Amino acid sequence: MQIIKDLTNINYSKGNNRKIKYIVIHYVGAVSTARNNASYFKNTYRGASAHYFVDDNEIVQVVEDKDVSWHCGADKYYCEARNSNSIGIEMCCYKKNGKLDISNKIVDKTIELVKELMKKYNIDVNHVVRHYDVSHKVCPAPFVNDENRWNEFKKRLGQAPFKNTTVLEWQKVMNKCYGCELAEDNSYGPDSRAKANNYYLYYEKGKSVIVNDHVKFIQNRLIKKGFSCGESGADKSYGPDTRDAVKAFQKANGLEVDGYVGAETTELLLK
Repeated sequence: MQIIKDLTNINYSKGNNRKIKYIVIHYVGAVSTARNNASYFKNTYRGASAHYFVDDNEIVQVVEDKDVSWHCGADKYYCEARNSNSIGIEMCCYKKNGKLDISNKIVDKTIELVKELMKKYNIDVNHVVRHYDVSHKVCPAPFVNDENRWNEFKKRLGQAPFKNTTVLEWQKVMNKCYGCELAEDNSYGPDSRAKANNYYLYYEKGKSVIVNDHVKFIQNRLIKKGFSCGESGADKSYGPDTRDAVKAFQKANGLEVDGYVGAETTELLLK
C-alpha cells in the first residue's frame, strides 16, 4: 500500500530500540485531511502526535515506526499499551448530521494499514486497541459510542474469540459484580475484552482495596495456575499479596508486569 512520509521534526521521542506491542486506533476529532495533520505537526511543538493519519485518499506517516509518537499518554491507564510500546493511527473525520464520523473508505484503508503493521511487527489482534481502551478517552468516538462498529473492525482484522466453560463462569461473575450485560456465551471475544479493560483490578497503596467476587474468581485462577495469593488465599480482596501474584503471573507469561488485571492478563488466566 502507498504511504506518504511527511515526518514531524519536533513532536516525537527517539525510540531507542523499542519493542512495538500494540496498535492504538484514534480519530482526529475534527474535519481535516491527512496532509492537514502532517502540516499541523511538522515544525511547531504540539505536545501530541501520531505515527499515521488516514483520510479517504491517502495515508500520511508523521512519525517513524521506530520512534515514539505522543498519542495515548495518560495519568491513568486501563490496559498495558503506552506511547513507548505502540503505534498510533489517527482516522480523519467528516460531519454527518452535525456529528463527527469516519467514512467507510477510511475504515477500509485503516484496516489495510493495521493488517500490514500486525504482520510486520508480529502483533496479534488482541493488541489492537482503541484510545478509549488505553485511557478511557472517548476516542475514536464513533467506535466507542457504537460498540458494534468496533467489534466489526476487530472481526475484519481476524478476531478469533476462544471458548471454554471458564469464560462462561467469568462472564457470570462480571455480570453479577458490575451489571455489565455481557453475553454469557462461553466466548472471550471483543466485548469480553472490552469489559475486562473497563472493569480492571488493581491495588494502590493508600487507596480503597477492591473487594468482590471478581477478585475471588481471579484469585482462584491464579492459585490453579500455581501462583499463591498469600495466606488468606481467595479472600475476595485485591491487596498486595494478590497484586504480587498477578505480577508473578505476568512475568511468567511475558506480559507487562504492572499488577493490573485487564483484558490481556484476564485472557491468559481464562485459558
